[in-house]
This record gives sequence, structure tokens and C-alpha cells, in this order.
Amino acid sequence: MNKKNQKLIESENTQPNLKGQDIIKFIAKTLPHQPGVYQMEDDEGQILYIGKAKNLAKRVINYTSLNNLTRRLQRMVSLTKKMNFFVTNTEIEALLLECNLIKRHKPRFNIILRDDKSFPYILINKEHKFPRLQKYRGAKKIKGDYFGPFVSPSVADYTLIALQKAFLLRSCSEGTFKNRSRPCLLFDIKRCSGPCVDIINEKKYKESIDDAKKFLKGNTKKIEKKLNTKMRLASKNQMFEEAARLRDRIKAINQIQKYQSVYIREMRNIDIFAIKLSDSKSCIHGKFYRNGSNYGNKSFFPSHEDNSEEKEILESFLYQFYADKDVPPKILVNIDQEFLKEVEKILNKKNKSKTKILNPKSGEKLQHILLAEKNALESIKLKKTSIENHHLALNSLSKLLSIKDDINRIEVYDNSHTSGKNAVGVMVVADKEGLSPKHYRKFNIRYDLKNKNISNVSDYYMMEEVLSRRLSKINENEDALFPNLIIIDGGRGQFNSVQKILKKYKISNIELMSISKGPERNAGREIIHVENKNLNLKPDDPLLYFIQRLRDEAHRFAITAHRARRSKTTVKSVFDEIKGIGPKRKKELLLHFGTVDKIKSASLEELKRIKSIPGKKLKELFEFFNG
Repeated sequence: MNKKNQKLIESENTQPNLKGQDIIKFIAKTLPHQPGVYQMEDDEGQILYIGKAKNLAKRVINYTSLNNLTRRLQRMVSLTKKMNFFVTNTEIEALLLECNLIKRHKPRFNIILRDDKSFPYILINKEHKFPRLQKYRGAKKIKGDYFGPFVSPSVADYTLIALQKAFLLRSCSEGTFKNRSRPCLLFDIKRCSGPCVDIINEKKYKESIDDAKKFLKGNTKKIEKKLNTKMRLASKNQMFEEAARLRDRIKAINQIQKYQSVYIREMRNIDIFAIKLSDSKSCIHGKFYRNGSNYGNKSFFPSHEDNSEEKEILESFLYQFYADKDVPPKILVNIDQEFLKEVEKILNKKNKSKTKILNPKSGEKLQHILLAEKNALESIKLKKTSIENHHLALNSLSKLLSIKDDINRIEVYDNSHTSGKNAVGVMVVADKEGLSPKHYRKFNIRYDLKNKNISNVSDYYMMEEVLSRRLSKINENEDALFPNLIIIDGGRGQFNSVQKILKKYKISNIELMSISKGPERNAGREIIHVENKNLNLKPDDPLLYFIQRLRDEAHRFAITAHRARRSKTTVKSVFDEIKGIGPKRKKELLLHFGTVDKIKSASLEELKRIKSIPGKKLKELFEFFNG
């Protein structure tokens, strides 16, 4: 959406004593009869609620009729002191802006889809002579055919491998493809036809691409029949190796069908959602079908006020879920479809095609709804059990460390590096609900603390830098989230090092604990270090499992962050001293040659084959490596 087409209007509260429905009534008179987004704020400027409207003036004035509002919205209106507005060109722009603002601000009275990461697609890339089969996330910027979304990443992975086996399509990057001199391992294990070394020609490869597309669109019987005919012909001509290869491809196709296919009428392209509330906790279980195949099931746990109702939770969920996704022709739900007529109308405008939201009362579709409801209830039970176990672990930890107050936030620290290079420190957070990835933080080690004559491989220094940067933010910002407990991956030395940092910043109300490997570094024999003593928990103690889980999560996050930093800086360091070779040209060089070593050893004539880079720059590059 073009931000130039949005206009922010801040309401001027010229009646300082007005609040709640009175201030809303006062402000509504000044609003335009245009589509847009409105924000309600309290006395302290905190955003209470964000909503969208086809007509701002008509929508906002509805909040003055308290009898027509849910208890949640009545409470929200009573706290409202100020309102802001974004005017947009269309209702669809208002929907997209509303979803983005809700994700950014997470207002108290909004229903928030917490697990809203993008789902993977299977992409057949059209930008290459021999199209590539790959798993893809994000905006559809690459030219090609997209199949999905796969709500379950494991289903996407399984389908991708089965497609490689069935149609022998390449999955390698363009740089790797261009620089192969012999087939790779995927060719040897019969998951690629070797187009990189001309084992298959362009015409036959295109035929395999077309077959894969037909298969993904649901034309499975025709593809299977075609391969069966080829297999029988090969066998008849005593080409037994070829017949065996075709047999394996047919087997791969049958495996996908068995794993994914749905034998139900009118279920080729459809999404199913069932919502259930239990003790103020909600779960929406979704089942997703495309081209007659099951693309995954998933349980969502929206965040909302305790007195929220099923219909308003599902309504808000559908807006947020489909804000960045294509909408199927049919959506089945387990509540009265009349409550979702406005959702249906807006999704039709967004998708520019007809979508029906239905609440089936009988038949196979009802059975699917009932099964989704059962899954939603079971998911709530599992979620509650998980939270209860988490609370028990927090209570046990409080007793172990003699912490009087409840533990509301734990921060776990670790670092990762390769001989001091690309060093990264990380902070992993657990709160009352469990692990909280949105609060995780990465710290690129800068070695910038004053008066430090240390080695680049000093884990003590790295931990000191990370904790100093984190604790200084707590001291500078009164609103910063404050941990009850800090856990360090390390022994007594790490513990003492961090304890000095806490004293340096005059912080005495944060408990400290470190965990080190026990004898022979066996899991289950860890030593827990606290002030003035060491503790050993029994190998089967649930509290030890809990602490291990936190430690392992920090370790995983540190390694992932280090690998990401290392992959970004490896190429950069090689070209740092060459002027005129920026990120775009570096990428072109790597795509063409595949590796940095091949760029270094390339002749000037080979370099000049890259037409998008001026010859003068290529000559400078050649002289840099060969001068």
C-alpha cells in the first residue's frame, strides 16, 4: 500500500474533561465519511484498540451505543481519552493498514493473531532455462508458479522431496547450477535428472516441469497413467534399469497421494476453521486443502481479553490471517455465517474473486467441522497443561533459589563464535507463558569496552559486553522489561564475571544462576552454580529438564545467529578494498562463478562474460586478485 495515500489525523481534545463515549461522540462529528483506520488511546497515550472502517464517521459513532457493544468493547470505550485516524483510499487499504498496526502495537483490546509468520510455498522458478523447484517464503517477487501455502512446513518438506523423486527436478541455486562439471549427489540418489551437465535436454526437462505442475494442480491420475505406460514400454523393450527408475517415480507419486489426498466432493480448494473457548482461552484449529490435497493442519491461539466472544475472535482472526494470503473459494466455519458477512464481502474485494464463508449443518463438511472442533478443544487442553507445567517449574525454581516474588521473566545468555570471528551473544527469554521468541535479542560482539586488553576468543569478555549492553538499557529506560532471574551457560568463572557486572550497575534485585556440564560432560549431571554454593539435581528431576531446555534454546539461538552473521560477512571481507563492487555486483559475481575462489582464479576474459558489470571494473577486479 502506498503510504502517500494515507493521512494521519490526530484528534484535538478541546474538552479535557470528556472521556469514554462523550469524547467519542465529540470527535465523531469531525470525522470524514471516508475509509480508514482509527486508534483509541487512554489517559497515558497507550493505544487501547485499532479498528478499520469503510466510513470513519459512521463506524466510530457506533461506539456511543453501549448496549450494542460487547463487555470488552464497553470497557474499552470507558477508558478512551483520545482518538487518532488514518484516512485511506479504499477499504482494502484500511484492512491491510489495520493488520500492520495491530502487529506493531499489539493493543490491549484487539484480538491478536500471535503465530502469524509467513507460510512456505513450493515454487517452480521461471527465471531459469531449467526451472528450479524450491521451498519459498515471503512476498511473491520471483517469476514462477507458486503452490500453497503449506501451513505445516513438514508437509511442504515431504512434498518437495517426493516431487524431486517423482519428476527429477533440480533444487540447487543458480550459482551452483552454472558451475557444475559433474552431477551432484542428488543425481546419484535419483532425485535430479542432471540438467546442469546436460544429461537431460531442455525439451525433456520442460516436460517434467509440466508434469509436476499438473500433479500439483491435482491431475494425478493422468501423470500416473503416463508413467505406467512408459514403464511397461521400457520393460517390454528389456530396458529394465529405466523401468525400475519409472517404478520408483510412480511409487513417490503414490506416497504423496496417500499422505495428502482427500476423497471428498467440493474439497479441492477450501479452508476449515473451528473456534473453541474454554476458561477464557481460545483456540482456532485450521485445516487447509488445495487442489484436492491436504496442505497441513494448525492450531492458533489468538491473544484477547478474557471476556471476548467466539464470533469477534474468529472475525478478527480471519481479517489478520488473510491480510497477506490468497483466499480460497470456500471457507468453512463452526459459527453462524451471518456474523461473518462483512468479512466475506471484504475478502472478496481483496481477492477480486468470489469466496463463500459457510457454516455446514450436515454431511461430510459438517464431519470435518466437528473434527476441527475436537482438535481445537484438545489443543486448548494441551496448551493449558503446558502452561501449568511451566508454572510448576517456575515455582520449583523460586524455591530452589529462595526467591520470594513470582518469577515473571527469565533471561538466558550464551555466545557463539569461530576462533573469535563473527562472535554473537544472544538473550533468550521465558515469561509466565513459556518461551517468548518476540523478546529474544542478538548482540554482535564489538570488542568496544574501554581499557580492555583481552583475546578475541575470551568467552568471559563476550558475556561481559553482552550483559553490559543489556543492563545499561535497563538503567536508562524505566519502562524496560526487568528479569527476575538471569541464567548463564557456563561454570563458576562465568558466574563470578557476570556477578561483577551486576554490582557495577548497582543491580541487586536480579537473581543469578549459571549451569555447567558435569563430569564427562554428560547430560543429566549438570552443575548449577548460585551464590556461595553449587547444586546438583537428580537426573530425572523435572526442574533439571526445564533448566536444560532453557540452556539448549539459548545454545540453539546462538549458533543460528552466528551462522547467519558468518554467511553475511564471508563475502563482504573479500571485496572490502575494491571500489565499485557493491552488494549487487558481488551477488552477480557469485551467481556466475559459484564461489569466491573461482572469482579469484578467473581470467579477464572469463570475468568479461558478465555483461552487467563495466569492463573497467572487471579489469580492476582482475588486477586486484592477480596484480
